[in-house]
Amino acid sequence: MSADRPMSRRDFLRLRPTERGKVLEVSCHAMFMRCADASVGTASTPGDWEPWMGEPPAVIVRPSVDEIVTSFERALQEVQILRLRDPEWLHAIDAGSRVQAAIAAFQTRGGAVETEHAAG
Repeated sequence: MSADRPMSRRDFLRLRPTERGKVLEVSCHAMFMRCADASVGTASTPGDWEPWMGEPPAVIVRPSVDEIVTSFERALQEVQILRLRDPEWLHAIDAGSRVQAAIAAFQTRGGAVETEHAAG
């Protein structure tokens, strides 16, 4: 993901219209993984590299946890139904309390929340 390209909602969110209104489908496991990736620091920064070291380290640009959760909060403004796949992963997300608060606010506005659990 490049720094000049905004995070795509398709990274873990999927919007689709239905007869009941717009549905936001969220893979909570994928959201957890994106937030975990965002929390991981890199071992070295490009400023630590010296020419004698060989190839410079890869520069990996990741959205921050804040950007991921903000994207989720924005998406909730556009839908009537939130479908959470594997919601047990929400408790493991670094910003889980903020995600839970966004879901509670969504429900207060009249949004419906549905959950799906992985088979097995």
